[in-house]
Amino acid sequence: MGGCCSAQLKCWCGPASCGLCCRTCPPVTESTGTRIMYSIYLITGFIIACLMLSPKIQTLVMENIPEFNETCIDLSLGEGCEMLTGYKAVYRLCMGMVAFSFILMILTLCTRSSDQWAGNIHNGFWLLKLLLLIGCCVAAFFVPYQYSRYWLYVGMVGGFIFILFQLILLVDLSHSWNAKWLNIKSGKRSTCGYVGTLICATVFYMVTVVGLFMLYFNYTSLKGCLHNKVFIGVNAGLCIILSIITLLPVVSKFNPNTGTLQSSLISLYVVYLTWSALSSEPPEEIHILETVRTLILASMMSDDKSSVQTTAEPHLRMEYVADPSESFHVMANTTRQMCRPKPAFQDMDMISAYAGLFLMFVMAIYSSLSTSAESHKLGVPRHADQDVKHYECCCCCPVKPRKNPTEHGGQKVRYNEAAGTKYNYAFFHFIFCLASLYIMMQLTNWYRPAESNVDMFGLNWAAVWVKMTSSWVCVVVYIWSLFLPKLCRGRDLTFIRQPQPDEQLDEIDQEELDNLNGPINPEAVITSRESVV
Repeated sequence: MGGCCSAQLKCWCGPASCGLCCRTCPPVTESTGTRIMYSIYLITGFIIACLMLSPKIQTLVMENIPEFNETCIDLSLGEGCEMLTGYKAVYRLCMGMVAFSFILMILTLCTRSSDQWAGNIHNGFWLLKLLLLIGCCVAAFFVPYQYSRYWLYVGMVGGFIFILFQLILLVDLSHSWNAKWLNIKSGKRSTCGYVGTLICATVFYMVTVVGLFMLYFNYTSLKGCLHNKVFIGVNAGLCIILSIITLLPVVSKFNPNTGTLQSSLISLYVVYLTWSALSSEPPEEIHILETVRTLILASMMSDDKSSVQTTAEPHLRMEYVADPSESFHVMANTTRQMCRPKPAFQDMDMISAYAGLFLMFVMAIYSSLSTSAESHKLGVPRHADQDVKHYECCCCCPVKPRKNPTEHGGQKVRYNEAAGTKYNYAFFHFIFCLASLYIMMQLTNWYRPAESNVDMFGLNWAAVWVKMTSSWVCVVVYIWSLFLPKLCRGRDLTFIRQPQPDEQLDEIDQEELDNLNGPINPEAVITSRESVV
């Protein structure tokens, strides 16, 4: 027990890495435990942001905490602590989280070993970092409200970059999958792998076609929903275009690693984004009885028979005619149809909102961790398995091996980054900056933050346009990878292994030896070497 307490103390207040206070738990690596701790910080901030946007929580707190309003006024937080609620409060909370990750990103630049001083900060001192996070969030609430508009633009740019990274990694996955199954790296095409790619492509295309028909059947009607028909038609056309471009013979000259597997996978993802966008459209059904009652009251209160008034509710957008006999005619012409399947039960939209909120955050965490782990696919170098002595370039910051306090108790932690980091620390914190901005924009409806409500999460036109735009950008990135396969620095999506000069010389020497019937001619071998060089 004493060893476990000592390990936890050195973890929270020292450079040691954290583990559970349970000796029977399986060992955890330093790189995994550190990323879990940062994820916990992000999860905590996300939960607090959701509470700030929940009107039910706000009402519950005001009704059950005595003198709540007086306390808010004494603390200069406004009437009912309005500074701690709403989208502006979420802006400030996420601003503090972004500032926290940005500071760590600057501190961990060029860190190549966990035994460096910056590596100690990244993997330990969790209590001090928690205090830094709280301080950044508190300081963000002192930023004047007029800067919210500028922060909105920063959030939109950061959220878009976060989405773009995920689309690039998806395209990279499709190309690497095809290259692995076809065994392109070795230069010998695998027949079984080729048949497997054809089977997967056939299944993906079948699901894509069925999905498009189901979207048209469920999210359109014969008399309306023109915007949904346009969305489905445009994305179906893009799927056809990218599939045709993939099969063109000229494309294989730019990227020999092209095939139907990539195009089918991207088409399926485009259909998924289309469904996600259409399901995010807010319900616009108009209740018939309420509309008739409002029309009759408006006609009775009108003094001018020819006057036309409009409702105060912007979601109705109905015209009131003074003559009650014309009410049903006007109602029939102006009532808007539901362009989405009707809910199966009353609270289905709220349940869907919370389910979408949970899935969004899980995907954001997963995308953040996977992007930082696969940073080399985005052109960011890794420093694993390198010589530690190479890092001792600063006399004031030497590399000092750390002691492992978990050897005396608690969960065993393996320091697997002493010889070189398994992921880029600075890029990891940069991705968490973008993830915080992405979560902030998702919670606050992107460019329409005033309408944000956690009970109706995902049911807004801002989410629709973001998802539709993501599908179009995904198509652009994929077509770009066909003609420019070197997607990032040091990342070639053709996956064709270029022989090294030494390997070429060996092949030429062997060929020369096979063709010679007599003794080796040194001048001929030298001439062959010079021709290769």
